Amino acid sequence: MQSQKIRIRLKAFDYKLIDQSAVEIVETAKR
Repeated sequence: MQSQKIRIRLKAFDYKLIDQSAVEIVETAKR
């Protein structure tokens, strides 16, 4: 149970990082 919570938290953290890098890629592509 504990490891599952940690895994879910890591997944959410990953999604935030992916969103951030996706925004940067789009901004770079616009230029």
